[in-house]
Amino acid sequence: MARPFHTFRALRKHVAPRWLTEGEGGLVGYALDLMRDAFLDRVRLGFLAGYPQNGPNGETAPPDALVRMGRDRRVIRGIFETDAEYAARLVTWLVDRRTAGNPFTLMRQLHAYTGSAHGVSFRTVDERGNWYSRAADGTQTKSLATGNWNWDSTTPASNWSRFWVIIYPGTLWTAETGTWGSGTWGETGTLGTTATQEHVATLLALCTADGWNPGGTRCVAIIFALDAATFAPGAPEPDGLWGKWEKYSGGTAVATRLATARYIGA
Repeated sequence: MARPFHTFRALRKHVAPRWLTEGEGGLVGYALDLMRDAFLDRVRLGFLAGYPQNGPNGETAPPDALVRMGRDRRVIRGIFETDAEYAARLVTWLVDRRTAGNPFTLMRQLHAYTGSAHGVSFRTVDERGNWYSRAADGTQTKSLATGNWNWDSTTPASNWSRFWVIIYPGTLWTAETGTWGSGTWGETGTLGTTATQEHVATLLALCTADGWNPGGTRCVAIIFALDAATFAPGAPEPDGLWGKWEKYSGGTAVATRLATARYIGA
């Protein structure tokens, strides 16, 4: 079987008269066919750009195409994610969406954003004390209906939809020390941590506005637990007074929440 012609330049040599294949006529014909081939290649590349993975050797769509596909599919790119890794997630977006609203799915999306290199782990807990945990190595555990999470002493019947996301940042984010006016506290990131405003905004989007949280629920806060031993399912810290930043002890206002954590209201 004869090999098909893949370019107009190759085809012209076989179908055009000699005066368009040789001499000056050949040069003019070549120039015209070169433009036709360029436009055809543009159409081909535009078609392939609609597929995250579009080559036999793992080729991906161009970075700007991946950005647009990620926006359309509501898949947020990870901080350290390569084009190939991101493209692989864009391929499975419908599979991931089947379990949207499951706490483990939410934590997998958070893990995809933070990456595997820094030992970040996660927990979620809701008003009824249902705990879901994802270790840095991907191990998933749960402890249900413990009734041991008391954020602000309100009754579960009126706030059944509330949940909290706890992030143990490992080495990805650390505490930012300093005092007001020192020029250090909050300069490089959000108040009290080295996480940037973009990081915080993305985490909030994943937990609230991007559809990975359970339907009808509300994320009250994202907690950066800088001490890995805190917020354990068997011994949670909230004492029913954490809804406000301070409480009174002997007539003096004192902090209500752990100083080893940072709290981002959603």
